[in-house]
Amino acid sequence: MLKYAVMKTKKTVTTLQPLVKLGLSHDEVACYIELVHRGSLRASELAQAVNIFPNAVYRIIDRLKQKGFVVVLDTHPVTFQAIPPQVAINAFVQRQAQALEEVKTLSIQAFARKTSSPPETRIDMISGRRAMFKAYVDFLKQTKEEVLIISVGESVPDELKLANRDALERGVSIKFIPHRYDEGNAQLLRSWVRMGIEVRHFSDSGFHLVVFDKKHAILAANNPDNIAERTSLVIYSGGLSQALRDYFYATWENAAMIDS
Repeated sequence: MLKYAVMKTKKTVTTLQPLVKLGLSHDEVACYIELVHRGSLRASELAQAVNIFPNAVYRIIDRLKQKGFVVVLDTHPVTFQAIPPQVAINAFVQRQAQALEEVKTLSIQAFARKTSSPPETRIDMISGRRAMFKAYVDFLKQTKEEVLIISVGESVPDELKLANRDALERGVSIKFIPHRYDEGNAQLLRSWVRMGIEVRHFSDSGFHLVVFDKKHAILAANNPDNIAERTSLVIYSGGLSQALRDYFYATWENAAMIDS
C-alpha cells in the first residue's frame, strides 16, 4: 500500500525511518511528507498521492493533527497543510519527553510508596536477665541517635558497660531513669553520670524499658521475689517504640536530677 509513497523519492526514504522511530506510523509519515513536499492537499489528492483510500486519509490526518504535525484548513472542500518539520518535530519531541518524565516520576513515587511501606509489627518474647542484656547490647550496636532506659538501677555486666561506652563515643545520647536511688546504688549511678550518661531518678518498680532510635524497644517485667527472673518483650515496631518513647519523656520531665 505504501510502496509508491516510500519509493517516490530518495528524500522520502531518508525521512521516513527517523519519524517512525519517533512514534509515528508509516501511514502518518507518508501523508506528512507528501504535505511537506506539495503544500496543502485535499483528501482525494492526498489519498491518490500515497495510494490509500480517502476515508483512511481522514483518520490519519486526525492522528497527525493530535500529534501537532498538520492543520486542517477551513476551506471547501477541506484541505490539509503540514506544519513545518522544524516546528512540528521539535514540539512533538518536547511533549514526548515531558510525558516520559511524568511517567518516570509517577513510577518512582509508586515504587517508593510500595517499598517504604512500614513493616509489620513483630514482638518476640525472651526470658531471663541474661537474655535481656544480650538483646540490649545487640540493639545498642546498631543505634545511631539515642537510647532511653527505665530500669531498677542495678549493676550490669562488663559487656553492657563497654557497649554503653562505645555508643557514647559514637555520639549516641543515653538517658537513664532508675527506679531506685539509695546508698546501695548511688555510687554506681554517679559513675554512669561521669561516663556521660544522663541520669534522673523516678521512684517506681517492677519493669524495665529501653527504646532505641524510635525503632525498637525492650519492655520487661520482673519477678517481684527475684529481679533476676524477668520476661521481656522485644518490640520491632516504629509506632509502638514511638509511643514508649513518649512515655519515657513524660516520666523524664518529672524525674529528679542525679549529680556526679
